[in-house]
Amino acid sequence: MTRFIFIFSIILVYFLTIVSCDAFGKYKSDHNSFAKIENLNRNDTISTILSDDFENNSISGWKQTTDWEVSTVEKISGELSLKHASIATSGNSSIFHLTNSDLNSTDIEWSFKLKNGNWDPSSANRFWFYLSADTILSDLINGWAVGVNISGSSDLLELWRISNGKADSLIVESDLDWNASTLATITAKRTTRGVWTLQYQKSGEAKSKLFSGSDPAISAFKNVGLYFNYTPTRAGQLWIDDISVVQLASELFIQKLTLINSNTIRLTFNRAIDPESIRSGNFKLTDESGQNVSITQVTPTKSTANSIDVSFGKSNGNELSLNVLGISDLSGKTMTPDTLSFSYTFAPEIGSILINEVLFNPFSGGVDFVELVNVSEQTIPTNRLRLATRDDALALKQIYQVTTEKRYLKPGEFLVCTKDPAILASQYFTCNPASFCAMKSFPSYSDDTGTVVLLNDSLNVLDEFGYSAKMHSPFLADEEGVSLERISLEMPTNDRTNWTSAAASVGFATPGLPNSQAGSETEIQDEITSEPKAFSPNSDGYYDELTINFRLSKPGYIANVRIFDAAGRQVRFLIKNQLQAQEGSWTWDGKSESGQKLVVGVYIILVEVFDQEGHTRTFKKTCTLTDRLER
Repeated sequence: MTRFIFIFSIILVYFLTIVSCDAFGKYKSDHNSFAKIENLNRNDTISTILSDDFENNSISGWKQTTDWEVSTVEKISGELSLKHASIATSGNSSIFHLTNSDLNSTDIEWSFKLKNGNWDPSSANRFWFYLSADTILSDLINGWAVGVNISGSSDLLELWRISNGKADSLIVESDLDWNASTLATITAKRTTRGVWTLQYQKSGEAKSKLFSGSDPAISAFKNVGLYFNYTPTRAGQLWIDDISVVQLASELFIQKLTLINSNTIRLTFNRAIDPESIRSGNFKLTDESGQNVSITQVTPTKSTANSIDVSFGKSNGNELSLNVLGISDLSGKTMTPDTLSFSYTFAPEIGSILINEVLFNPFSGGVDFVELVNVSEQTIPTNRLRLATRDDALALKQIYQVTTEKRYLKPGEFLVCTKDPAILASQYFTCNPASFCAMKSFPSYSDDTGTVVLLNDSLNVLDEFGYSAKMHSPFLADEEGVSLERISLEMPTNDRTNWTSAAASVGFATPGLPNSQAGSETEIQDEITSEPKAFSPNSDGYYDELTINFRLSKPGYIANVRIFDAAGRQVRFLIKNQLQAQEGSWTWDGKSESGQKLVVGVYIILVEVFDQEGHTRTFKKTCTLTDRLER
């Protein structure tokens, strides 16, 4: 008995050893299977959304199957294919399968084999595969489709965006001219960045080159399906097989660049990133002239795992480019190097830009204008500005973008907004035509009273000026063609005492130039000077004119300038009731009122200035008119 137990124990141990080895081998085999799955995941396949080769002789899961059947007739591959049922009448047939997925988070790849009968496609015989459809009602679908004659005008294999059931935008066009009895495997792919690719392989031929296009639009992804528009003789002659829809792991990429402040950029990636891959050397910043901007610090954003804050030094550029490379996600997948360009400007804020001059009653044939001035220390993008007015209920109306061009207003610069810069330049003197901006549409400003409203692109009011013709100088004989100028940038815009008529001495407006009536920030005394003391109007180019300079304590003075001879007789009324700037000059050519050259001698210059309140100042200067001066 003991011997039997011993022998039995040896046999049992041997048996268990064999079983254990087999079990261990089985475990190893299963582990390798898992390893293959992991490798597959690393090769970007996440999951299969749909796979149907119809070999189970069933179309369960498909909707609107009345016109379709699984058939052995002229099958594409295997024993069975999906085929349009023979219906000897014209019409439209479609069949759909539910396939939910997220176009935002993963790349999607569609593949299928498609064959038509012995007929050429046309606008009456056409077909396409819906890669993405938000409904199964063909005349309401939003999504994308690939096929032939989708727009009704091309036999080429194309990929279109579909909107409300109709071909909306051509995204990718291939070189496959689909003919009779064509059999092709079609593969389409969309990345989360909105890049589409299309490839085909005709039966017995090599794969085509890759065709690509871009469409960042996102539409609900609920169904895939086949659509067939046919005449009676083409009914029943369309096949499809080996349909596959798979999700792929998207590449790591930058979804958004945000300028946080004047020295920080925030980069937001499409998924969490490996903190160990965040190094300053992975970033390079340059301006539009190619000058490097120093990177001072790069850190993960505290609030999220998929953002990086990049700090940089001072830049004088308006357009910056950031090159990024070497950043990896948590799985170790490294992004493709990318370069992002952005405007180094900020949204205009209240008080950063002011209304400086307004012409609302132009000369006959002239145009209105609104002059703006940048009073901030930041460069302002003009495409983010809007001009508007208000209706009787004070609601905003006629809101028009100043410009769509990339244009920047630097600190202290003027921007003259008008409908027609050429007309404005022909009616007023300016040495700064670059400040003019042609607006496609310009608000209507009344000749009597109205409101000029300056907005940013968020429709926040940056500045507002309620004007009236009564704000003009009462000494003006005619207000037509005369602008209202802002006196002080420090005083409130809607302080009526802060505006007055542009001086006659500068042509009644100063578009693109400092205002003629701009007040001095320091207190000054009225001052009149003349030079030279002696002048000789003999056209020899040497002191041919007398210059009378003035500098007044405030803008808005009216001036009279008269010339008298030594006997006290008036010989010239040089300036008569003319609205003046705060600072400027007049010239006298030595001629009388009738244009005759006056005799040599001493002459008296009498300057009289007065304001709206009746305050008057009188200045008397002398000069010598001679025949010739020694150089």
